[in-house]
Amino acid sequence: MNDSNRCLAASRVVLLGLALTVSSVADAASVIFSRPAREGVELDASLAALTFTPVKDAMVKEAVPASNFGTLNQLQVSNQAGYSKWAYLQFDVTGLPAGATNISAQLQVSSTTTGTGRAITAHAVASTSWSETAITWNTRLPMGTALSTVSSHTSGQVSVWDVSTHITGNGSFTIGLDSAYAGDTNFVSSEGSTLPTLVVSYDTGVTTYQAYRGNTHSHTSFTSSHGEQVTSGDPTRNGPPSEHHALAKATGYDFYVTTDHSQEVAFEPTSATNAAWVATKQQATDATTSGYVGLWGYEHSENNGPDGTGHINVINSPAYLDALESGVGIQQLYTWLKTQSGALATFNHPSTGSYNSFAYRDDAITDVITMLEVINSNDSIHYDAWLAALQRGWKVSPVCGNDNHGFWGITRHTSRTFVVATARTKAAILDAMRNRRTYAALDDNIQIQYKVNGAIMGSTLSSPSTFNFAITASDSDAGQRISKLEIRKDNGDLVVAHTPATPQASVTWNPTVNDSTSRYFFLLVYREGSTGPVAWVAPTWTGR
Repeated sequence: MNDSNRCLAASRVVLLGLALTVSSVADAASVIFSRPAREGVELDASLAALTFTPVKDAMVKEAVPASNFGTLNQLQVSNQAGYSKWAYLQFDVTGLPAGATNISAQLQVSSTTTGTGRAITAHAVASTSWSETAITWNTRLPMGTALSTVSSHTSGQVSVWDVSTHITGNGSFTIGLDSAYAGDTNFVSSEGSTLPTLVVSYDTGVTTYQAYRGNTHSHTSFTSSHGEQVTSGDPTRNGPPSEHHALAKATGYDFYVTTDHSQEVAFEPTSATNAAWVATKQQATDATTSGYVGLWGYEHSENNGPDGTGHINVINSPAYLDALESGVGIQQLYTWLKTQSGALATFNHPSTGSYNSFAYRDDAITDVITMLEVINSNDSIHYDAWLAALQRGWKVSPVCGNDNHGFWGITRHTSRTFVVATARTKAAILDAMRNRRTYAALDDNIQIQYKVNGAIMGSTLSSPSTFNFAITASDSDAGQRISKLEIRKDNGDLVVAHTPATPQASVTWNPTVNDSTSRYFFLLVYREGSTGPVAWVAPTWTGR
């Protein structure tokens, strides 16, 4: 194996099939990423992987038992009588962090042979002291425990063996290949053009989060009954979804949701293939980049009962309903929402009596309607309605819906919804919404996170009686420093407050609360010069 190939073992980490170059294996071990997941499904942001190339590999041939083939660019495996061939590969695994769990490993070797029924087995091999340029059939290493068998191979593609039971942590590991098939099956060695690799995946036990800012409630030109286009007489003045996304992206939003009224003319007839609905979804998708996430939804404006009234934003649903159609009420909406794969929802600008005083709740719909607009239209506060929903058993975290009809709110409004997510991707942001890791703020850059007993905000605990909080809040803008933090519980009752001697750009607070009766806690954040909160932060539920 040449020196340049050996260097690859210490410079490449594979994340979901993408290569990321780092300066050392130690650096590689610190990379944290998310495994692939369905939209809205909990992500494991602590899963990481390291990729290693062989420090040595060679094949041995029964027909020439004293000859060495360690410098050839191929590895052959065969079980032909008198002509059997075995292969060996050794890897030095380094960089797995202390505490890594769920370690798994795959041996990946590029085939130059196409065939089925060629059972080739990967074995654990005890010895790691063999020489690539000296090993022969006569000095071959005994094959140990069978790890896995692969029978189908395709030229130009990698064959993959699960060798997890052999790779137990950092160290040197030899893997042997033998075959039950009589003919030759050929693979590329480390002297060839495509190097064999050992991909070691593990759980770091550390999940990192970032607060991303956006808007969960906006209206485009498809909402023809409201907004700039009505006052101007121009039916296109509110702008299509694509222009909303473009302006939001240019203004520094991390994500933006367009949510037109579904009863508008553009959405008639109601259909998942309606042109306006298809365009709403497609333009959000087209706007999404590595630095911005476009999302779609619709506002379900239940104004005619009979089982209560109130507006609800439905986000990421495959289809939509017209709230004003006969037979469509809140209970019908809740039933329908449970059938919409990937959908989630938020109560919009509610009063305490909206939705028939937050009636008709069950566990299934509670897992769909996960948010509530504590801030609407930049500065309209719905705190009392949030408390009413929480007291009725809804597990909703606060968001800010700027509710802009047209472009005016995108650049002028300074309030934001923040999601505490593992990445700025569609899946991660929807996951944060679904798992109630959100806060609403009258500020466009305030950063807030907290954990309770090690669980991230929005979690449900297992009924402990002691709660250890770890809270951080920061805002470095002049005149907007953090002046007070409050932990509150059921009915909004104050539990404990922290007031720095002077307002701070960054505050860390780690109080312990003993409580055996409350059902939830949440956080309010204040800034200098304000009499009321600047941010309302997701509850953590106790499990009671």
